Amino acid sequence: MFRPELVKLIEELKRSANIEKLNQLIQLTPSGLFDMMRIRGLGGKKLSVLWHEGKIDTVDALLEACKKNELTEIAGFGRKTQQNIIAAIENYRSTKERFHLAFVSDDAKELEENLRKHFRTKMVSLCGEVRRQSTTVAGIEVIVAIPARTFKSKIARKLLVVQSSTATETSGHTLDEIPVVVYHVSKGDFYRELFIRTGSEEHVKKILKKSKAGSYDSEEAIYAKAKSKFIEPEMREDLAEWEFIRKKKELITIDDIKGVVHNHTTWSDGVDSLPDFVSACKKLKYEYVVISDHSKNAHYAGGLKEDKLLKQLEEIDRLNKKLKPFKIFKSVECDILVSGELDYSNEILAQLDLVIISIHQLLKMDEERATKRLIKAIEHPHTTILGHMTGRQLLIRPGYPVNFKKVIDACAANNVVIEINANPYRLDMDWGHIPYALKKGVMISVNPDAHSIDEIENIRWGVSAARKGGLTKEMTWNAMGVREVEKWLRDN
Repeated sequence: MFRPELVKLIEELKRSANIEKLNQLIQLTPSGLFDMMRIRGLGGKKLSVLWHEGKIDTVDALLEACKKNELTEIAGFGRKTQQNIIAAIENYRSTKERFHLAFVSDDAKELEENLRKHFRTKMVSLCGEVRRQSTTVAGIEVIVAIPARTFKSKIARKLLVVQSSTATETSGHTLDEIPVVVYHVSKGDFYRELFIRTGSEEHVKKILKKSKAGSYDSEEAIYAKAKSKFIEPEMREDLAEWEFIRKKKELITIDDIKGVVHNHTTWSDGVDSLPDFVSACKKLKYEYVVISDHSKNAHYAGGLKEDKLLKQLEEIDRLNKKLKPFKIFKSVECDILVSGELDYSNEILAQLDLVIISIHQLLKMDEERATKRLIKAIEHPHTTILGHMTGRQLLIRPGYPVNFKKVIDACAANNVVIEINANPYRLDMDWGHIPYALKKGVMISVNPDAHSIDEIENIRWGVSAARKGGLTKEMTWNAMGVREVEKWLRDN
């Protein structure tokens, strides 16, 4: 239906990059409500009720009302809602000062390189969470063998906005408002301080206990002094590294990945057509791609009903004839229903090369229910890969609680692969669960969950997370070549 008033607003926005009526509404709205909008579970209607009926317009006031049990006096807000809001506020406050690694990483590396060039020294390095490739970070940390006075006087405004400086530390932010801390050390202390400011506290303690204080010319020398093999920065978490260095194996690298697994096209909620997406994977020198659009239960994401899925399989057959030896594997991201059953009949699933199973609905479950639901789906004879184990979204929602050991045990018993969903907002399964999966002989697949050609690059973030958990090429499912994958699927 034609809306003249809407056209006028669009024209105003195009003409002046501004909408005056919107500005007026913003001025009339308490600033605290914009913070409250970030609290998970509070939509427009609930916020309106809280503001107009409860006279609540800040996060602090909301938390206080919940703790005093005052929200139950407002229509539509019961005790359970109160508890959920308290949990959501706590989660919001614990994460609001953090960033996804993918948002910070490239800026951090660029800053490191520019500082080296600007000061003409190699003694500049990232450290802390960014260097350990943590899934979320508080900001960028850099260690430099440059005196603070020299650094502050010569730093270019285009590299860093300095806010404060002492003899040992300079604080500021990038032009994108990412917090930056620069640690100033002497040249003789550079590598020791780099080591100390990179690893977790426990990791650093264990190595320093075996090495002596002194000047080192590399981090390798510090580990050698402690009679330890060198440990890659991302593994220095006091979790997987000690077992890993006992083995003569190499961590997975992005160059080891041979196939792009778990992808969506315009058949469901992807933005690129099947031929275009496949062509992009081929151009990127991958050997195969697994197309896994959503199943019918995911109607909100254009999930495929049976007849539409069968038509997609026909298109894949046609493309496979043209693209040999490149291979498109037929798959689907099949919803795990509330009962634990899968979204298609065995007759339909049998026509696929592999099946990725995931939970997308009814995420509010206790640990027992979530674990049973997953295990039942894992035990389905057509299940190949378990997708995003907990459904978490980093800095947004924690995901449903699961007994990860029981889930991994079920995957081991049924020869089911576990996905690291490489979307930087998921990175699920958590890297901390990888050591147990490897102990049980469960293979891991690093999957981009790509909804566009650009998102194929998500694999990069999945590999970073996988390395933290000690994942090797041998235990990475999509590090197998196309013929190996075909044989694996036949044998399993």
